[in-house]
Amino acid sequence: MKQSGFTLLEMLIAFVLVSLLFVALFGAFHTLARSWDAADTRMNKTDDMRLITDFLRRQLSQAMVVKIKTKKSDPAYAFAGTTEAIRYVAPLQPLQHQGGIFLIELSIARSKQGQALTMLFAPYRPDLTWEEAFKDAEPVTVFDGLKEAAFDYFGTEDAGKKPAWQKQWPDIPKYPQLLRLRLADQERAWPELVVALPQVNDNGG
Repeated sequence: MKQSGFTLLEMLIAFVLVSLLFVALFGAFHTLARSWDAADTRMNKTDDMRLITDFLRRQLSQAMVVKIKTKKSDPAYAFAGTTEAIRYVAPLQPLQHQGGIFLIELSIARSKQGQALTMLFAPYRPDLTWEEAFKDAEPVTVFDGLKEAAFDYFGTEDAGKKPAWQKQWPDIPKYPQLLRLRLADQERAWPELVVALPQVNDNGG
């Protein structure tokens, strides 16, 4: 009676096929793992973007019409902005339970990762200028790793002119109607953040 079995050649072929199968499976699992990691990273960045956007929207929407001391004789309204920074007065979100309002400066600074959105804040005192109030303040990083960032202001200083978007809002007795913040990280542009600001009335607030 003949005994059936595998020849050495057949065993080698089977070993090669099994090896190729494991290589293919390992490559597939590796690709799948990288895809999951990339998706997880994108989700985390999206969550960060939403959290920061929500924080900034809440913070900026609470801007208040108040006056602050200046180097000149008369106080000025506590709002001024350029394309790279904005100064205003509002309750500070993380410290709201403590009460009080704060002088706040949001600014765009260069960093190792590109650009960073930073915040300076100090308790509001009408007898101090911006510079005096911020003298000992340390900047807090709101978000780092930005590729682009800019503030814009919608309004007009002259009541007879049609309001338009501007890159600067000087220290004048009027607030812009809208504030826009445009941000983009290294991968994508964020949705534009547009916030309505309070308006100065005849009674100065």
